[in-house]
Amino acid sequence: MSQSIYIALAGILSIISMPIILKICKKFSLYDYQNARKIHSGNIPRLGGVGIFLSFIIASVVFLSINDVSNLNKILPIMIAGTIVFIFAVLDDLLTLPALAKLIVQLIAVSVVVFNGFRFKQIFSWVLPTPVSLILTFGWILGVINAYNLIDGLDGLCGSFSISAIITLGVLYMLTGNPEFILCFILAAAVFGFLCFNWPPAKLFMGDAGSQFLGFMISVFPLFESNDVFEFNKFLIMIVITAFPVFDTIAAIWRRLRDKRPIMSPDRSHLHHKLLNMGYTKKSALYLLCFLQILLCTSVIISYFLGARRGMALLIESTAFVTLFFSFVHYTNRAIIIKQKKEALKEQKASENEDSEKTE
Repeated sequence: MSQSIYIALAGILSIISMPIILKICKKFSLYDYQNARKIHSGNIPRLGGVGIFLSFIIASVVFLSINDVSNLNKILPIMIAGTIVFIFAVLDDLLTLPALAKLIVQLIAVSVVVFNGFRFKQIFSWVLPTPVSLILTFGWILGVINAYNLIDGLDGLCGSFSISAIITLGVLYMLTGNPEFILCFILAAAVFGFLCFNWPPAKLFMGDAGSQFLGFMISVFPLFESNDVFEFNKFLIMIVITAFPVFDTIAAIWRRLRDKRPIMSPDRSHLHHKLLNMGYTKKSALYLLCFLQILLCTSVIISYFLGARRGMALLIESTAFVTLFFSFVHYTNRAIIIKQKKEALKEQKASENEDSEKTE
């Protein structure tokens, strides 16, 4: 059976499941409510991640069962861990779990993967000592899970970042001869079905169940062993592919530590919020970030053809580009905020002067 059939199966299941999820959410009032981080208005159903997860799991199990049962044992730890992340994220969507409980569950899921041999084993030509490898991999997976959760604040944004990263990994695995590429494309198809309902104006959100599950899968998919070129640059490749969510999360953590606020407290200072404050519409901000994400993913694929060391140079340049972009947006937004505060102060003083003149 052609591999494309399994990809199509995931996409069809995803597209079919979304209207059903919409009806269920509306029936039981399972909506995404506004807070200090979110910019949507109205009641939007929030369990689109359920459709993504089920579509991926069903299509993947069918593929692995029919083609090579031995591969199921290899992927099983990731499937189990991903299911753990998903189930507790759904509970969080429904019940709002404490942050510590979510962290403990994520640590359990990461442990399932890492202690079954999935970890970063080298950075460039440096073979990592086991303790360093374990700490790095734990930090990486936990960080990416929460990075994709935090970036999910604009219609179509988390889904677009996810599908581009997953397809890029799939292409790299095709080039390296890894059979896991089909799993990447199956997940991408499941995300595509969701994006049909999440593209602005969104009819459905993925919720924490979707963003955390996707963050987990994106963080663990590159941990399969591959050829020398991919292994040499693997960590840097993943930094580039996930640059926007990861850099935005690092900036958010620094911002909250600086302001002496809880790290998990919501705010409206994420990358997309800054672009909106700079005058971009929701759609134009989404299109800009998608375009830049595609450029980064393209640079990653090109870097593979350049070989290990020349590819490394291109990846470093791509990382520098993202750093410059974040810096430009940050300082431009800060200048706008300062200007807005000055204008507000002027208006306040003018209003006070008018009031004093009237009293005289």
